[in-house]
Amino acid sequence: MNIIQKINNRLESARSILVASHKNPEGDALGSSLALYHHFGQGKKIQVFNLDPVPYFLEFLPGSEKIIHQLKDLDPDFEIAVVLDCANLNRVCDDFPQFLKGKSLINIDHHQTASQFGELNLVNPLASSTGEILFQLFFDSERTISRNTATCLYTAISMDTGSFQYPNTTRATLETAASLVKLGAEPARIAHNLYETHPQSRLLLLAQVMPTVKFSENGKRAEMTLTSEMFQKAGAGPAMAEGFINFLTSVKGVEVAILFRELQPGKFKVSFRSLGRIDVARLSEKFGGGGHKQAAGATLEGGLEQIQSLIRREVDEIISRNSG
Repeated sequence: MNIIQKINNRLESARSILVASHKNPEGDALGSSLALYHHFGQGKKIQVFNLDPVPYFLEFLPGSEKIIHQLKDLDPDFEIAVVLDCANLNRVCDDFPQFLKGKSLINIDHHQTASQFGELNLVNPLASSTGEILFQLFFDSERTISRNTATCLYTAISMDTGSFQYPNTTRATLETAASLVKLGAEPARIAHNLYETHPQSRLLLLAQVMPTVKFSENGKRAEMTLTSEMFQKAGAGPAMAEGFINFLTSVKGVEVAILFRELQPGKFKVSFRSLGRIDVARLSEKFGGGGHKQAAGATLEGGLEQIQSLIRREVDEIISRNSG
């Protein structure tokens, strides 16, 4: 029996399931979580947990209002937990490993830096997204993939491939997306909700960020900075910055893009993007983070200038080593 059969059998036999994904969620984390909720929901009790609020552009996902955001609000009487799109358990939240103590655990992920922390592990770094992995899991199950499930999976895949623009888009990815459209996913409606429903505050935030853009002398490194003061002035939340870093990678010659985002005084989230030649997942690991080859991040403590100097030096050294 292969791992997909084992996981399907385990989920089918369970009466109560907890589904969790990483904090600061995006489309793959929440789309995958809600897809599993819809696919296995009939006849079972399924709780979906994510530490942070649903980003405004994902509120259209069916079932998003059912997501629980505090561990204390979860019913601890569940048979099995499924952790999605997490390289390690602490990515769910700091207290999650202790919360799961004594429970069965399934790990489904596609991160290059993923660890095998589950009793059952379905990890495929070659897949574009956790959503793509789940499609195969669901396709091989005894249940029919519904329109709601298809919508959630298509959203997961679309966001993690940059609307099928990133190098992780393969023939299998496109064939999966086509199958999901056949099952009821609506690409135009999903794209409208993801990319064309921004509040005014996002544009006001972007207007403050653009003057912070800097390029290295050779034009291969680009960066921008977001401070708490900018968010406050624009009346914007963290979700409003989704996609800002893509402005940097769209510039000809840029190999690594960096976004410095202040989380609180003395603490910054550093996001990296690469067009593929530089492995930013390995770069992020040096600072305690992780992710994918083309998209990764880490959280650092210290002063902004100190962090920027450290990151610039490391990035420039990596770019130099990979030049030629």
